[in-house]
Amino acid sequence: MGETSLLARATLQLWASAARDANRTLARNAWAIGLVPVYTLGLGFVGQLAGQLGMIGGFLNYIALAGCAGSFLTVIGEAVSHGRPRLQDLGSTFSRLLGNVVSVLFILWIIRLLLSMLAQQNPQMFWVTIAVQIGIFVAFNPLPELIYQSSDQGPALLEEAFGFVRANSFEWLLPVAFLLMPFFLLAPTAGLAVMAQFGVSSALELTIAGVEAWLPFGGIPGRILATIAASTLLVWIMLFRGFLFRALNRGGRRQRLFQARSGR
Repeated sequence: MGETSLLARATLQLWASAARDANRTLARNAWAIGLVPVYTLGLGFVGQLAGQLGMIGGFLNYIALAGCAGSFLTVIGEAVSHGRPRLQDLGSTFSRLLGNVVSVLFILWIIRLLLSMLAQQNPQMFWVTIAVQIGIFVAFNPLPELIYQSSDQGPALLEEAFGFVRANSFEWLLPVAFLLMPFFLLAPTAGLAVMAQFGVSSALELTIAGVEAWLPFGGIPGRILATIAASTLLVWIMLFRGFLFRALNRGGRRQRLFQARSGR
């Protein structure tokens, strides 16, 4: 068997193992599905209050966003490490990763602010800014996993994320492309828009929109079903990514080729 075939087989085994682990972990921690809509509703409420407080409100909204993102990633991290996160410990999860999340969100916010200013000053640059945002989505895609699995902090996380994608582009980005496929099947521009806009505050709404587009019915029942499906899908995806990242980070392609040759 050639090296390419061996690598393909090893990669398929890696994806299958991550999917099985995600299935089992989600079944044991199904309550985590409720975190996504609850946090999204909470952030919406905070956003309404913050809108009346000017600069202070903007700061509070930013901290609330970072706290919810950090809490969710902490729960996912504990689940991926084969722990069993407990609902009664949820309160303590808001501060554990707060520093890392705040620093990463701030860097990305600065980049997006500069891109927005560029697009406002020169509308012809709109598609350039979209292309840069898509590039950020691809180049720094494993940032969520690094936040709870890496010892690095701040800007070093972006450098590590870029290096990880370069070293594992096929193994990591092909599942990402597969998960984005339903949006691209709706319209190529829809897939590109999701890549450019996907973030902490938009993840649930974008996923709901994608699910609703494929449902045969709408209205309130469709919205409820889409929300449940989108929340479940997001948690499963984050678990799958967590297990896959951990496996890829433990060994390179040479090690996986050796294991494939030896039948392990």
